[in-house]
Amino acid sequence: MSGEIKRIPLDRRVCVVREGRIDLRPERAAVVGPLVGLAISVSLFVAVALFANELSVTALALMLIPGVILAPFAAMGFVYSLIGAAVVMESNKQSVRFQQGVMGLGIGTVELVPFWKIDRIEVADFALGDTPAKGPRPPLDLRAWEIVLVKESGKRLPIAQVIAANSTGLIDEGFDRALDAAEAMAALVGKPMAITAAVEEGAEQEAAQPAADAGSQSAAGPIRGSAEEAQ
Repeated sequence: MSGEIKRIPLDRRVCVVREGRIDLRPERAAVVGPLVGLAISVSLFVAVALFANELSVTALALMLIPGVILAPFAAMGFVYSLIGAAVVMESNKQSVRFQQGVMGLGIGTVELVPFWKIDRIEVADFALGDTPAKGPRPPLDLRAWEIVLVKESGKRLPIAQVIAANSTGLIDEGFDRALDAAEAMAALVGKPMAITAAVEEGAEQEAAQPAADAGSQSAAGPIRGSAEEAQ
């Protein structure tokens, strides 16, 4: 059990759960884009070196400038996709670290939250936008949830989101992923988990039992209610 690693896919991130530690990391496919950028940059530099005596200065500049601009961003994205993390929770340090994104290589700390300053881990609805569509409605309706760390001061720090198609089966699967990740986080930090998102009746019944099990391992059980009641 001590070496078991659980991966929970979220929106553009994956929740990696280990004993005493949880990392919110880029998904594995995130390395593809930076690799392509690096390949293009290297190709441009090689072409400039090979054809330096044959092409005009203007042509060489048009090849060199994009490579110079693209190379550092691609390199930072590559490092971030390999070793970077957006959020790190560690039981031995009793803290949650919100880290910098690509520009900070995912290793610089933006905000540090000690466990004792955390009030709860919350699963809330995530608004995708309420602007009415012009023309026919899209064939696929989406539903989204957000996992939020709520401090005792009331400050809300978004951790991750989960997006799923708003259809039977898929919406339950998406909510289960958000619930699994939130339960693991609440158990690690020893705080209650709150579900303020609007939940389908069947999904709420399915979520009740695992939420209660996770709550028994933390300082308090899960909290249910409306978003207004939670605030």
